[in-house]
Amino acid sequence: MINFDQIPYDWRTPGTYVEVHPNYRRRGLIPFPAKAIIITQKLASGTAIVGQKYEITRPEDATVLFGAGSVGQQMVRAWKKANKTNQVFALALADDGAGVKATKTLTFTGAGGGTIPIYVKNRRVRYKATASMTPTQHAAAAIAAINADADMPVVATAAVGVVTLTAKHAGEVGNHIDVRTAKTPEDVLPGTLAIAIADGTAGTGNPDLQDALDAIVNDWFTDFVVAWDDAANLELLQDELATRFTAMGKKDGRAFVGSRGTYGQLTTKGGLTNSPLISIIGAKRAYDAPWEWAAKAGGVAMFHLTNDPARQLRSLELPGLTAPDEVDCFDETERDLLLRAGISTWLRLDDGTVVLERVITTYKQTSLGVLDDAWLDITIPATMSRIRYDWAAYVTQVYPRHKLADDDSVAANNNDAVATPRRMHGSWGARCKLYERQAWIEKASETVARSVFERDVSNRNRMNSQQPVIVIGNLMNLMSRLEFEV
Repeated sequence: MINFDQIPYDWRTPGTYVEVHPNYRRRGLIPFPAKAIIITQKLASGTAIVGQKYEITRPEDATVLFGAGSVGQQMVRAWKKANKTNQVFALALADDGAGVKATKTLTFTGAGGGTIPIYVKNRRVRYKATASMTPTQHAAAAIAAINADADMPVVATAAVGVVTLTAKHAGEVGNHIDVRTAKTPEDVLPGTLAIAIADGTAGTGNPDLQDALDAIVNDWFTDFVVAWDDAANLELLQDELATRFTAMGKKDGRAFVGSRGTYGQLTTKGGLTNSPLISIIGAKRAYDAPWEWAAKAGGVAMFHLTNDPARQLRSLELPGLTAPDEVDCFDETERDLLLRAGISTWLRLDDGTVVLERVITTYKQTSLGVLDDAWLDITIPATMSRIRYDWAAYVTQVYPRHKLADDDSVAANNNDAVATPRRMHGSWGARCKLYERQAWIEKASETVARSVFERDVSNRNRMNSQQPVIVIGNLMNLMSRLEFEV
């Protein structure tokens, strides 16, 4: 029996009436609706409404929305450097009302003439000095140079040879602003001039991530980049992504977070969450801020995992990042231990380029505390999300209004608008062959043979299924024993 959606079954007026419908049975992969959101922090000078999302098409949008020198400006610029094509939104929160702004001091002593460099979060300023300048005059020249750059994340003030840098933002973000006087071999202070850099007041009080999550509760984003890495906000992020990933949530998303610290501090940070949907990338004494690392890692990952969710991200560059100095890079053993602690790793190339080594999630153990690597690599949840989305969308397109009957029933054998377990199993088999050709899974025939589709015994309108797949692996290691004969 042929079913019509537009032609009445008892139409009597003569004529030829033709319905036009697409047939999706042989359709290729369904386009994946990749969409990212940057959850960040704004200054009072930014025009953005707190908690409102904005689509970002140009890097300069962020300066107006979030303020010059803001975390929001820095994250958007970092994202756009890494990913110019995928759709991205940004949502900002204001500083916490009880937050404290971090400070650092630069104390000038001695004397020397020449060009004096200062780097604040990898932004270089220089001022001209003469040999006769006093430390107080050096400090005055330094604050003039720093404050002349509107995009600086700090405001400089000076008194008696000491410059105080105060973060524009309140909160822990100010603690991660790198300050130094040398980046290249040419950065040498002249004469007896010395500049001592020290931490002052610690920044405290990050915004509450829940305020941002509440604002997008009904929106689907496949990729999140979050500015804060404190324990409270990481817990909120883990719970939100877990809910979205459930069968009933149907809004799969993964998140990228940056962190700054020593090996020990990063392993502690990795232990704060146990999520297959959060990736933390960390560095020790990096020039760039951790939220910029997160934005670049997220932008690169989104682009490449949208193209191929099963392919590892190793060797991909994080464009525009300045690699930490060699002494501040983790060695091979430390990186292996960081990977066991839930921290993604990177490499510093000879030219100062930063490339991804292995991007993992923070998932490390089951709910019973048993060590588990099932969700270790970011490619696993990415591939499963992609297959789940494609399969659900395909079934919706191919079986939009179908009835449900048993295999070999009279209804099934005589009506094309009837679904059966066997027919659904056949559709699954066709999709598995497609996924195997895409190199998302292996052994499709085994997957199909082990898959089970059956009609629910208690609900005539429900079909149940079990569909095990084998996600393809990646060449992470080649272990060889090279021998020669004597």
